[in-house]
Amino acid sequence: MKPSLVKLDELSKKKTALEQSAPGTAIFRELPKPRDSFVMVRGMYNKQGEKVEPNTPAIFPPLKKADPQKRADRLDLANWLISPEQPLTSRVMVNRFWQQVFGTGIVKSSGDLGTQGELPFHPELLDSLASDFRSNGWDVKKLMKLLLTSEAFQQVTSVSPELLRKDPENRLLARGPRIRLDAEQIRDNTLFTSGLLSFDMGGRGTMPYQPPNIWEPVGFTGSNTRNYKQDTGANLYRRSIYVFIKRTAPAPFMSNFDLPNREALCAKRERSNTPLQALQLMNDVQHFEAARKLAERLITEGGNDAGKRIELAYKIILSRLPAPEEKAIVMEGLEKHIARYKADPKASALVVKVGESKIKEGINESE
Repeated sequence: MKPSLVKLDELSKKKTALEQSAPGTAIFRELPKPRDSFVMVRGMYNKQGEKVEPNTPAIFPPLKKADPQKRADRLDLANWLISPEQPLTSRVMVNRFWQQVFGTGIVKSSGDLGTQGELPFHPELLDSLASDFRSNGWDVKKLMKLLLTSEAFQQVTSVSPELLRKDPENRLLARGPRIRLDAEQIRDNTLFTSGLLSFDMGGRGTMPYQPPNIWEPVGFTGSNTRNYKQDTGANLYRRSIYVFIKRTAPAPFMSNFDLPNREALCAKRERSNTPLQALQLMNDVQHFEAARKLAERLITEGGNDAGKRIELAYKIILSRLPAPEEKAIVMEGLEKHIARYKADPKASALVVKVGESKIKEGINESE
């Protein structure tokens, strides 16, 4: 028993040392008795003026307390924000969702619906949508369904020179919205069309493909996120909402498509078009692998006819069939590349090895 007890003692000491080495995490905790707050005279930290209580500015509806005998707390503030008397919350939310769908909000200055912001181009529409949103129990899915099934959204995106001259920003909705997807949507759509996307929900953040020498140089000694360990299997292909984001080392494949750095509030994302984006879609491991898996899907589901495979690709990616001229261009490129890879088996072998996923048995590598 003695050797076992000695070993147990050693392991207990190691366990204690390991627990003590873990970094502490600061959390919010309510004080038994809230501290008094004062107006600081001329901003001086040591000159207290009038005592103040938690409340809202006089121009807003008053803050209602759940318990009149106690000070207002954060729950009272939350209830105030969604109360029927609150004129802004539902309008701000509806405007953000409109901006997400159509590219520009009903109020263009989506971060400022006050006196210094732009007036809504259609105030009656904003009021109607905000009222419906509240009466439907703040149901985001119902609101998004309403926007996405509207005639305004389902219009064609083509535009005449006259309309472009009269309404270059499409504020009057004479045509459908034509905006680039956000960074997360691009990755998720790429994985979905290829059949790689994992729909697992919850759990820890996922670590996707990451170029070398990005994460470690900015890591802090002793931090549990200093070293980057790429995920494997289905975790590698989870939705982008679960991608672990480190502010000092953001994922390059998302930064290139204008992912905010999360250091400050972002009311509206930038949408740029740069050569780096095209290079990434062609050469990034994630997108290259997704293209390979999409090709496997077209081969297995599209039959032996190249024309049918092209039509299937358009259906999967664009939800439409190709025009005759489009089909001819793709067919020419397809025949050219098949001939190239048939003549160079080593290149074919390299292409099918990109990424963690394995090639299906029976697939011709040159195709």
